[in-house]
Amino acid sequence: MTLSINTKHLRLFKLLEFTKGENLEFCELFLDMNRANICSYLKEIQKIVPNRKSTTKTDDMIRIILSQNSCSFYLKKEQNISKEDRIFFLTLHLLLKSSLNLHALSSILGVSRRTLNDDLIAVKKSIEIYSLDIISISGKGVFLEGNFIDIKRALCTYIYKYLVEENYLPDIFDQSFSHIFHDSEIDDILQKQIEKFISIANCDSFFYNRELLKSFYISFKFLDDDTTFENQIKNNLNTLDDFKIYFGNIFNAKSLNNIFDFFQTSLLGEISFEDISFLINIFKISKGLFPEETPFVKDHFITFKKIFKNSLNLGLKRDVFVDRFLSRTSFCSKQKHYLPIFEMSFLNLNLDSLTIEKCIKLFKELRKVYWNISFTDVVSLYLYVNSTNKKEDEKKIVIVYSSIPKYLLEQLKDKIEVDNNITITNFINVNLFSDFIELNDIQCVGVFEGALKNSLGNLEVKYLTLPI
Repeated sequence: MTLSINTKHLRLFKLLEFTKGENLEFCELFLDMNRANICSYLKEIQKIVPNRKSTTKTDDMIRIILSQNSCSFYLKKEQNISKEDRIFFLTLHLLLKSSLNLHALSSILGVSRRTLNDDLIAVKKSIEIYSLDIISISGKGVFLEGNFIDIKRALCTYIYKYLVEENYLPDIFDQSFSHIFHDSEIDDILQKQIEKFISIANCDSFFYNRELLKSFYISFKFLDDDTTFENQIKNNLNTLDDFKIYFGNIFNAKSLNNIFDFFQTSLLGEISFEDISFLINIFKISKGLFPEETPFVKDHFITFKKIFKNSLNLGLKRDVFVDRFLSRTSFCSKQKHYLPIFEMSFLNLNLDSLTIEKCIKLFKELRKVYWNISFTDVVSLYLYVNSTNKKEDEKKIVIVYSSIPKYLLEQLKDKIEVDNNITITNFINVNLFSDFIELNDIQCVGVFEGALKNSLGNLEVKYLTLPI
């Protein structure tokens, strides 16, 4: 019997590695699968493992699967295109080419024309939300119908999905689309310019902002090369005052000058001025700027704060980042039509087991309220909140020393702060300490030498050890 290994098998295996096989409930939630389906997939994964011992017990299957270092290689080698991926492939192909040759695609995808006709029903439904349609002309093929701007809108979303998921998609995607989305003539330039823009525009608050900007450029400019020089954004907004009219509410006033200069020389500045409203929406998404969601942020904050407290006994405070995160979450949770995008970048983070456990706990609770919140965003918020709380909990202390060379202490400063969860404000020799304390409000001091104990009056003393 030929196994039909697909993208979900790959994702499930990676999630098993991530959780060390200890949280199938998380896998179910992430992949939108029930336990029975998970177990079926485990059995199929187990069958491709070399020298396997056959078992039907879930824990044993997971143990066998995770014990094989080459499992990921074999899964990728045996990967076939699933119905879900096939519909994605057909939709992306249709948006790029505006037509489908079902005879040729039947051969490429290894399925019958009848199967493709069934797939087209799902394709038609998926593009209807962009006011697009498909028509079939006997003897000629299937054609895309709709306004060009709506095609670009849809294409932007589907290219984004491709860029986020491409490492897990079947090889047919790479063979068919990689030369378009990673064009050798423009890719390096575009990537560097996106990186520069993200830096000067402070647009690096969320994962996948680079993919978002790249997908917009490809769909709205690179694949639409009919924009005249006169109609480009940089030529319609060729003064800083004009530029401020459109972007003044999005970017910091201090950075507007640099962003304006960037648009005058960059690929993004070549986008049609007619599409500027769509570019502004992309910037809003990348920064979490949704003014229409402001009235709801307070209620979302109460929900998040309660979940953080009940799940992790962790406090949550409002600031610019948290408010933008909540605004973005509020906007996304209201979307009636949702294209599933499996964000897996958290697998590249070097997270310890405790952090993973806490993020999963948060994800499970937040998903009960926010049906499409991503695990990547949950990880991002947890790391931010945990880091902020630690900074607030850090004691600010003065290090008092006697015989230890000050130079050595200064070299060890960063390590001492990390190891002891403190912030060192100064290094003072004990012989100068009495004069120093008269001029400064000192609450706590840190010492490495026990002999200093009786030289510091009634101050709180934190005894430290030199880091290894």
